[in-house]
Amino acid sequence: MPANVPPHRPASVRTPSLSKWLSRAALLALLGVSAPAPAQQPEPAAEPPATANLPPPATTNLPPPVTEDVQPLALPPMPERRLFFTTLNVVRYNPLGLESQNKLIYQKRLFDSPALLLRDTFASAAASLKLSPAFFKLGPVLELQPVAMFNLRGGYEYVQYFGTFGSLQSYPDSFQPYDDDLRDLTNDSAYGTSGHHFFLEPTLQAKVKSVALRTKLAIEYWNVSLHDGSPHGTFYDPTLDTLVPGKGWVLANDTDLIWMAGQWTLGARFSAVWPQYDEDTAAVDPLPGRSLPSNKHMRVGPIIAYAFNTRPGGVMTKPTALLIAGWYLTHENRTSAMPYLLAGFSFSTELLSGR
Repeated sequence: MPANVPPHRPASVRTPSLSKWLSRAALLALLGVSAPAPAQQPEPAAEPPATANLPPPATTNLPPPVTEDVQPLALPPMPERRLFFTTLNVVRYNPLGLESQNKLIYQKRLFDSPALLLRDTFASAAASLKLSPAFFKLGPVLELQPVAMFNLRGGYEYVQYFGTFGSLQSYPDSFQPYDDDLRDLTNDSAYGTSGHHFFLEPTLQAKVKSVALRTKLAIEYWNVSLHDGSPHGTFYDPTLDTLVPGKGWVLANDTDLIWMAGQWTLGARFSAVWPQYDEDTAAVDPLPGRSLPSNKHMRVGPIIAYAFNTRPGGVMTKPTALLIAGWYLTHENRTSAMPYLLAGFSFSTELLSGR
């Protein structure tokens, strides 16, 4: 499920407030749980420090507020191009998981404009590698931000499952029980296989003073080789925390409302997953004592992040610690009071920046 978990300033520009914009971009990236950082610039020194950073991978930068009474100060020029590395490492509970998400990103500025709507615009290309004890995912990611309020990210991942830690387990259709206890009993049936994962993620974002709102829709297509051979075969994915069609679509959403205060970011996240199946539900009898499952789920809970101060241009730019909790509003299996928990640590490293 989106961590799916869903959450990214050049070394050559060393102003006292550089770290503020780096941290802000980084945290919005992590909150999205995986996109490159935007072309970010430090705020002018005269502006008071009222923002905090957001950790990487789905980075989106939000323009500074504009009031009717005060004209915005002139901002420093943005770098024309950047080459940087980002990493996000998370441990997750309910469901259990461990994952490292890494990207090498080349980013190009689109417009050299002081306008808030156009100044933070960019196009980027990245090589992405995700690692866990149960799988790896490798592939390219493209990102476009034509205006500050809209971001579009798309990519492809080759996925290899190792057959370890109960992954991958598959089923003949989407009507099978798949709770944690049942999957523990069938760990020996897990097998290694490979597949392909395509995704498109449009994001809308806005900021007023220290409050930001961001919503991301993930449109995913999966094509995984399953041993069952059924045209309606499914498999359990711990990130999406549901039965994913072996050949089919999944929709997911993360919506964040956050308040940025210095090095702290506080807020709330709503997450939802909707797998899309093509079975004829009218032709299937539910299991005794159960209705036919849809396998969709929703959860809501707090986000807390803290960005550490570091020297601009160092190996670790604005390392950020993140904690997300989510109580399930709907889920086929997770009906107890135990929430979804995710703890993460992220940072970026600037490799090349210039005009």
